[in-house]
Amino acid sequence: MTPPDMDFVKLPKTDLHVHLEGTLEPEMLFRLARRNRVPLPWRDPENLHEACKFRDLAGFLAIYYKGCEVLVTGEDFYDLTRAYLERAAADGVVHTEIFFNPQVFRGRGTPLAAIMEGVLSAIRDMRDRISCLYMGTVMRTRPVEEALQALEELAPWYSEIAAFGMGGAERGNPPLHFRRYFDACRERGFRTCVHAGEEGPADYVREALSLPVDRIDHGNAAAEDPALLRILAERRIPLTMCPISNLRLKVVPDLAAHPLKRMLEQRLCVTVNSDDPAYFLGYASDNWAAVCRALRLTRAEILQLALNGVEASFLSDERKAALRQEVIAALPAPPDRDPARRGI
Repeated sequence: MTPPDMDFVKLPKTDLHVHLEGTLEPEMLFRLARRNRVPLPWRDPENLHEACKFRDLAGFLAIYYKGCEVLVTGEDFYDLTRAYLERAAADGVVHTEIFFNPQVFRGRGTPLAAIMEGVLSAIRDMRDRISCLYMGTVMRTRPVEEALQALEELAPWYSEIAAFGMGGAERGNPPLHFRRYFDACRERGFRTCVHAGEEGPADYVREALSLPVDRIDHGNAAAEDPALLRILAERRIPLTMCPISNLRLKVVPDLAAHPLKRMLEQRLCVTVNSDDPAYFLGYASDNWAAVCRALRLTRAEILQLALNGVEASFLSDERKAALRQEVIAALPAPPDRDPARRGI
């Protein structure tokens, strides 16, 4: 069983599904609002915390996009990125891959160069403390032509971008509507991923695989389709699952009902991630601790999840090999208690 005294902060881990805008803590949000003279509908950070009791994805996104309004200057984006990376490093995250969508901010007059340099400068400045890859993403609620335009606008920074994805409200916005965008991403040599099967059906996960993509973000609904689970297992398509996010957005009624353990038992490459930790009140270690308690994960399952995170990353094979050794050293398998098997 899970060791009762396990400190998940000390576990070297990845966080592969985290939205940079979703790391904006209420205190920083209010500080930036004052700096940029942006009015807010909440009285104070505590009032915002109260507002973060969401009924569904739509309710969350309304607050999420309102919070984005305080991010105005390149300095704001630097401060946000650095704050997340410092917190993740202190939380035992050795490698993270952050989604960031400049589309959200392009209509406010902030130059794209200022936004991108703010984010990427913070990643560079923190590289000695934490490994981080940048992933571009677009909103599925906007036309595919806009997604293609966003892809082109990021061309000056291609050398510092690892992958492109797509997020936003799933219902009525299936992955296949964005085939041209994903084709264009692959033609430019990028890895690809897509949010599917969070609030959308298992069919959206199937569509994502037909694009094809390298990784599925969330993927919960696949648990309802045994044939699809077999495909995911055979192809080792990673699922970047976000347990606390799923709980807060009512994707699952409680964490004991989360499909992660069942998928892990069926040899899928499932991983544990934080999604939008400032709004869902749970960073990487919080997600690990919560899901391990709720699903009663064993030490072997914890090790496999940590190794899955390394496998699912967009790092080089050489860097993955080094991280695997780091994980194994931190979480060795328990000694075999069978004297016969030990040769005694």
